[in-house]
Amino acid sequence: MRFRITLAILVTAIALAVMGASFVCGEGLNESGEDLTISFWGDSIAEGILGASPINERESNCYYAIVGRTNGYTYYNRSVSGHKTENMLEYIQREDDGASMTNTVLRTSDIIHISILGNDLLQNSLGSLVVNYARGEHTRLDSLIENAYANFSEIIEYIRSVNPDAAILMSTVYNPMFVGSRVIGQDVVETLRNELGMDDAAIREMTNSMLGELNGVVFRYLEENPGAYTVVDVAAEFEKIYLEDEERNKDLFYSDGVHPSNEGHAVIAGAIQRTLEKLGLANEKSAYRNYKRLRCEQIDRLYFAGGNAYKLKNEIKACSTIEEITEVYFDETANLEADYLRTPEPDPDKEHLDKSVSLYLTSGCSVWGLPIGMALDKSSSRIVLYSDGTMTLEAYILPSIIDMLNKQFASGEMTLPDMDIQNAIVDPYASELFPGFDLSDPLDALNRLENTLGLSIIGLDPEHPGIAALLDTIATEGTLPDTLSLPTTLGVRYEGTYYIEEVFSPVTGETYTAIYTGEAGEGGQPYIVGTLESDENGKTKVSTRIEFLNFVIEAESR
Repeated sequence: MRFRITLAILVTAIALAVMGASFVCGEGLNESGEDLTISFWGDSIAEGILGASPINERESNCYYAIVGRTNGYTYYNRSVSGHKTENMLEYIQREDDGASMTNTVLRTSDIIHISILGNDLLQNSLGSLVVNYARGEHTRLDSLIENAYANFSEIIEYIRSVNPDAAILMSTVYNPMFVGSRVIGQDVVETLRNELGMDDAAIREMTNSMLGELNGVVFRYLEENPGAYTVVDVAAEFEKIYLEDEERNKDLFYSDGVHPSNEGHAVIAGAIQRTLEKLGLANEKSAYRNYKRLRCEQIDRLYFAGGNAYKLKNEIKACSTIEEITEVYFDETANLEADYLRTPEPDPDKEHLDKSVSLYLTSGCSVWGLPIGMALDKSSSRIVLYSDGTMTLEAYILPSIIDMLNKQFASGEMTLPDMDIQNAIVDPYASELFPGFDLSDPLDALNRLENTLGLSIIGLDPEHPGIAALLDTIATEGTLPDTLSLPTTLGVRYEGTYYIEEVFSPVTGETYTAIYTGEAGEGGQPYIVGTLESDENGKTKVSTRIEFLNFVIEAESR
């Protein structure tokens, strides 16, 4: 248990740094004249943590931000990675309990976009579902779909009950199956080929049929409840590209084979955009101008150093539609190296604390239900909010925990997990989140994390025997060593930016002091939203929650 707590501390701090990283934005794109609020709900496809590459371009590459920024909307992302329909149903019914004001956002949005259903299959032994479906055994799939339909019906009915005037957009689930896809695993593909005699075309057709039954939830409810929402047929848009150009279809997917890539997000954004225009909720001309400007600013930011910006921008400016801009942008940048390493700067137009304050992490910190606060050295683990808008988070593991771990490693009572880091982490995730990430040079990889996210490991001394052995095994074998020796002082540091803002909920009548970590595109807000409070004794407290990790952060002044 203690070892799990220690690992949870490290994973949590990394997640905090990733989520709170500075998301660089361009200058104001609010030209559409639409004074509307849009919110995005659902799963990881909508949340966009996995999908943006590099991670600090999330606010320019993920579809929620593209749609929000190109239309000049106020936009909120309240999607949660891993959510199935049952999780979303519970989530949207929660009362507001702080500055994130999730319930208020749902009740006051003019437009509500939903991406859900995919995890109802993905998290239920997808490989066996596929094989059974190919064999004609549909009982388990039918049961899952009926359960999803019941939850989905309650989701729509609840949203309609609390916000009857909102325009609801519901996206269909695309088919991520293609030759070489990771989505169902090579062993499943071999079973389909060898046991059932299916070729690649037959496998694609079969998975399309499965997805058709899942997406039937969307169409069935709409048929039974006309006008309940408008369908954004993302599945049809992806299928169209697949039939026209299979190689481009592959480019629509992240390297994990499940999530959309930058280009996939752009295609989804385009489908949502055309739906909004048909509903009279978006202006085609201003959105086109703003999207062109967004991509040109991104070119300046990522490719100026390589001398490619002028040519690329001219090609973008020659495009006549949003779809053409997307295709040209990704065609022309596919083989270019992006210069994405940068240091975030506080926004001088935002409000910061008048004087710096130190807030110490408490025992209330937890992740995945594990009380990680118990394993922290609370005398030194703290968040410092500086008056200039910069911040530092430092989380130190208790020396007694480190001593206990070292004894168990030395005695052989504990070993590190047997993990192929390259295949399990780097290829599907790190290579996209941090282009150029290379296990053969672990120190360079760590420097890349620090220069990208402001994340560093305290006490990681390459001269320490245990750390030296760890780095050498990772570099030469791509795995973890069997045993480990840790330095006495060990922790994680995150350096970034923040700002504060008073937010009022017309639903609860409460005013909260929100503290935002990182930056966002104009009209949006950073991923991490905390609540800052002061009591009658002058003690300051901050609390926040990252939903998909069930991660609670609490810190207070002394």
